[in-house]
Amino acid sequence: MNAIELLKQQHETTKDALERMCKGDLEEDELRLMADELVAHMVIEEHVFYPRVRQLKKDLVKESFEEHTVARFELARVLMASGEERTARLTVLKELIEHHVEEEEKELFPKVQRGISAAELDLLGEKMEAMFEKAVDAGLENLVVSGAESGVELAAPRGGLEAVRGRASRTRVAAVAKARPGAALRARAATR
Repeated sequence: MNAIELLKQQHETTKDALERMCKGDLEEDELRLMADELVAHMVIEEHVFYPRVRQLKKDLVKESFEEHTVARFELARVLMASGEERTARLTVLKELIEHHVEEEEKELFPKVQRGISAAELDLLGEKMEAMFEKAVDAGLENLVVSGAESGVELAAPRGGLEAVRGRASRTRVAAVAKARPGAALRARAATR
């Protein structure tokens, strides 16, 4: 599948899941699957798609990386919350994702289609699809908390999975976040 079509398809799936969650129509196991898929989507963008886009123009995906960081943080907060607090956090996550998707689909994707051939987009799509399945199977916990040291191998491009390395520091952040959610950012800053 073409890389852009794959990403658009995943965008729609995520937006639908977030809409259902905000209405309270998702069970806990469905929420976990959505979280796994959302993080897997970010992984394939960050480790396959965005590096190729950077070759077109370095600044095209700077903001996208930052938006992913914020979305991961808010996703973790959603998973720790319940009741009205979860609903409020889901609404924030939904708005973040909708903004990100709109920018990618209206601004980034047309530029990419002009700069990368259809044949190359097909090859990227195949690579991303295979990596996505492995990332979903690995799950949120392994990709964000444990990282590559947990034995997760996603066949990432050269450079590896820098965003998910650092098991000790991320485990510490997760532990602090569970104990004192407001302290998670300070814990993350202290481990850098």
